Amino acid sequence: MGLFNLMSVIRLIEGGEFEDYVRQSLDAYPIMMENTPPETQKTWIENMKKAQAEPGPIHYYGVFRGSKMVGGARYHDFDLNVHGATVKAGGIANVFVDLLHKKEHVAKELMEHFHSHYLAKGAPMASLYPFRPDFYRQMGYGYGRKLNQYKVKPGDLPKGDKTGVDYLTTADTEKTAECYNRYAQATHGMVFKPEAAVARLIQRNKVIGYRRGDRIEALATIKFDKVRGDNPLLQNITVNYLVYNNPEALQAILAFLGSQLDQVDRIVFETHDDDLHFLPTDPRDGDTSMYYTCWETNRQALGVMYRVIDVRRLFEALKCYNFNNESLNLKLTIRDSFLPVNQCSTLIQFKDGEAKILDHGSDDVEVMMNVEFFSSLIMGVVDFHTLWTYRLAAVSSDDKVGILDRLFHSREKPVTMEEF
Repeated sequence: MGLFNLMSVIRLIEGGEFEDYVRQSLDAYPIMMENTPPETQKTWIENMKKAQAEPGPIHYYGVFRGSKMVGGARYHDFDLNVHGATVKAGGIANVFVDLLHKKEHVAKELMEHFHSHYLAKGAPMASLYPFRPDFYRQMGYGYGRKLNQYKVKPGDLPKGDKTGVDYLTTADTEKTAECYNRYAQATHGMVFKPEAAVARLIQRNKVIGYRRGDRIEALATIKFDKVRGDNPLLQNITVNYLVYNNPEALQAILAFLGSQLDQVDRIVFETHDDDLHFLPTDPRDGDTSMYYTCWETNRQALGVMYRVIDVRRLFEALKCYNFNNESLNLKLTIRDSFLPVNQCSTLIQFKDGEAKILDHGSDDVEVMMNVEFFSSLIMGVVDFHTLWTYRLAAVSSDDKVGILDRLFHSREKPVTMEEF
């Protein structure tokens, strides 16, 4: 009997199975992982074994048919800020299938297990970074907010006082974690970090911070990158973590970055901030491309994707969130073919913006959509009117589109810096 005909068992991996996990993972992403030396692989294996043995937020799962591992993934337990509510969520990363077992539904079974695992843990949300967005959209994942890349001349940044900016070390872990999680508490879409994760961030990156008194109020990762291979003196600084608790802290970090103009060509910001082009005096990114008479200011890319795996539980978690003071009874019908337990009609009473699930009663309007579009809607990535215009959401009465658009509109689009 071939392995394709055997029933799959999905479980935590152990012992020598980590070697198969690493080998298959490297085979699945050969270009990303090329030239990974054996000593690095050995370090990975030891770190994974340690993480698996501890009661932490990271778990390594394998798909087994008989005694053979045919795929696997890494699961992450998250506390996610969704409109000010702390919501349990699952993240999945490093999804791979043994090259000999492609097109045998291994990834499908793994994703089904992942969803069931986090449903059992009481999580209403899941997220991932896709290797192909269309593949995961078919599994019910909605697009997240686009990531921007800005390339700014240091001298074009606001001038200011950089007093208080210093390098952070692991001795600063506790204060840095407090700074990071204050930002996460105030920012929709952010994932809270335990101190151990902040310590790893400091160990693996060059991190600067802004101190005021006994507090750290801002942090940023900085990475020097070559601009040209034939010029060792020409470099950029890339900033892909930028956290601040107040405008003064941000200005201090910007003043530090601006002061690097003698040896840095561009500061490369990788951020969800759609308005960062207002900061520099010249918003152009250095590319000479023009679109009609418009200058290029930044590039955009699609990264994180979100999925609602339990509609009812999510609205229960959002009981303190104000849906813009709107009032109506909504019958929300979600189509979810990949996770049938989540395919449902839910009656929700909105009264002065407060949502309450009703077990019976009448509705003022019914909305019907696929779970991938609802996931993007509830996370504030896209407005209801846009989905309705694109015919990605249907409504029983078109005269309710305006109130539904106001109800679901989020002033804050989600921000995430979580790498997994």
